[in-house]
Formats: sequence, structure tokens, C-alpha cells
Amino acid sequence: MDSKTRDKILQRCEVLKYMGDDGIPSIFDQLPDEELMDMCGWVLDKAHDDLDNFKLGLTRKIINKAAARASNQNIQESLPHEKVAKDFYNSDMWS
Repeated sequence: MDSKTRDKILQRCEVLKYMGDDGIPSIFDQLPDEELMDMCGWVLDKAHDDLDNFKLGLTRKIINKAAARASNQNIQESLPHEKVAKDFYNSDMWS
């Protein structure tokens, strides 16, 4: 099997696995060429050509920079229940 065919099978298997298809072995990406073709060659059928339109990958997490720079004081002010709890545990009752 050439690398182009292997890559196509792996890409389609990855999409199907992500979609929950239990017909794809969990170790599909570790199978040797012959076993990959025997177990997953069916993904090359014309009926599965639409899988080439899907691209899987990691997404970047968007972080609010203002929140990251917020001080502890700002955080406590925005969470009044935290201040109440802090005042309660710091009260003379526990002395």
C-alpha cells in the first residue's frame, strides 16, 4: 500500500471514530498496512467519499486576557459568596 492510500484510510477512520463508529478498531492507526486494509479498507468505498470533507484537529482555547490579569481583590469582589465565607471563617467565633 502506498502512503497516500494509507493516509486516506487513516484520515477517514479518524473521522468515523470521532463520530462514534464502532466498526473502526481503537488501534487503527497502529495497524500494519495489510491488517489496516483488511479491517478498514471499506472506508475507501465511494459511499464514504464525503468523509474527505471533514478535517479533525485541536482547537485553540480563547482566553480572556483581562480575566487573567485580574487581581485577587477583583476576583473576591466579583464573588460575594467567597467574601462572606472568608469573613465567617475569620470571625472571632473560631478563636
